[in-house]
Amino acid sequence: MSEEIKPNGIQFEGKEEYVKDVFTEIASYYDEMNDLMSMGMIKRWHKFMMKKAGDISSKKCLDVGTGTGEIAFLLAENAGEGGVVYGVDITPKMLEFAETKMTERKLPKPVLFEEGDALSLRFENDHFDIVTSGYMLRNVSDIQKAIDEMYRVLRPGGRAIVAELSKPDNRVIRFFYDLYMKHRVYWLGRKYSGGKPIDGKYPAYEWLTASIEGFPHGKEMADKFTKAGFIEAQYFIKSFGAVNIYLGIKK
Repeated sequence: MSEEIKPNGIQFEGKEEYVKDVFTEIASYYDEMNDLMSMGMIKRWHKFMMKKAGDISSKKCLDVGTGTGEIAFLLAENAGEGGVVYGVDITPKMLEFAETKMTERKLPKPVLFEEGDALSLRFENDHFDIVTSGYMLRNVSDIQKAIDEMYRVLRPGGRAIVAELSKPDNRVIRFFYDLYMKHRVYWLGRKYSGGKPIDGKYPAYEWLTASIEGFPHGKEMADKFTKAGFIEAQYFIKSFGAVNIYLGIKK
C-alpha cells in the first residue's frame, strides 16, 4: 500500500471505502475497544465535551461520524424534548448498532441517525447550534474539508466540539503509551478481528493505532479550525496527551 504521513494524516487511494469496510468489520465490538483504547477514560472525555457545549436545551445538534451514537445520545439527553439531534456516519453497520442501542436508552427525543459523508454534509448553511465529532478526523481523506463543513452548517455563534486521539508529546509518557497501544490494544484487536487484512491493507485495529502516527494535533489542528473561519479556536489536552478536544466558535 502506498501511503503518506503528512499534516493531513495518513492518506492513500481508496481510503473512504477502506474506512467503511474497517468500521463494518468492527461495529459489533467498537464500543468495547474504544473503552480499552481510551484506558477507560472515554466517558470523561465525552462529559468534558458536553461541558464545553454549554446549555444546549432545545438546540439543533449534529454529531458527525457518530459511529454507534455515544456522543449523539449525550447531545439528545442535554438538548431535551425541544432539541433536535442528528447523527451522521458513512458506515450503515455502525448506524444499525446505534439504532439498536437507542432502544435501550431513555432519551427525551430520538436521535435522527442517517448515512452521510463528513466531507459533503447534506444540511444547509447556518443550520445547527452545535456540531460534535469523536475520533473521526483520522479517517477522512481531507481533514480541512471536514472542518470546513462543520463550520458551514453551524449558525453564527454556534460551537464545534471535536475529540481526536493523539500521541503524547512527552517522551516518557509516550514510551508507556506505545507499550500499551502496541501490545495490549494490538493483541486485543487481533483477538477480535483475527488480524486479517482488510481490502489488502491494514487489519482493523492496526489501522486505528497506525492512523494516530503522524496525525496533526494540538496547535497544528487548532490552526485548521482557525483556517475554516472559527474564532477562539482552542484545544484541551486530556489523559496526558492521549486525546485532544478542540473547540471552535463560528463568528
